[in-house]
Amino acid sequence: MNDLSSNAPFSNTHFGEITQLIVAARQRAVQTVNTELIELYWQVGAYISRKIEAAEWGDGVVSQLADHLALTQPGLRGFTRRNLFRMRQFYEVYRAEEKVSALLTQLPWSHNLIVLGQSKQSEEREFYLRLAIQEKWLSRELERQIKSALFERSLTQPAKVSAVLRQTHPEALSVFKDAYVVEFLGLVQGHTEVDLHTV
Repeated sequence: MNDLSSNAPFSNTHFGEITQLIVAARQRAVQTVNTELIELYWQVGAYISRKIEAAEWGDGVVSQLADHLALTQPGLRGFTRRNLFRMRQFYEVYRAEEKVSALLTQLPWSHNLIVLGQSKQSEEREFYLRLAIQEKWLSRELERQIKSALFERSLTQPAKVSAVLRQTHPEALSVFKDAYVVEFLGLVQGHTEVDLHTV
């Protein structure tokens, strides 16, 4: 007779569901903290922007604010003079872009700074924000894709799909739409789908 209340050891596979619950809860907690942090940076940036636009504050006041925060909030990180101005820039760049603002909280601050600092156009920023979320890029990969001009290449070199594939699977073009950098394959410039099969 099997006694489920006995102290017989269970294998680790029996506890997998509990482990998954813990991992999922941690991920949600991290996302919640990130969302709150990005919204805080947005609000601080908006406040600074309004004060400077109204000529109530100058650059020197922002430096004083950074010093004040360092003194009154010991251990608080991320509120240096430089980062306060980044928060202002963050707010000013995205305040008119409603469809992009929902994306901002889905990425860490470091990702937002990379996109903000290295993308010049609104469409380009949205492109990288969306892909970074979709592909779950780490900051290094995001930076690599921006430096490799993925946005520009996706505009100038749309994916090539054979006529037969286009007829049998009309959705195929959208599947291949994201042009990733695959320089490690050693393909010639302007390669085709056939070249991929010969590697």
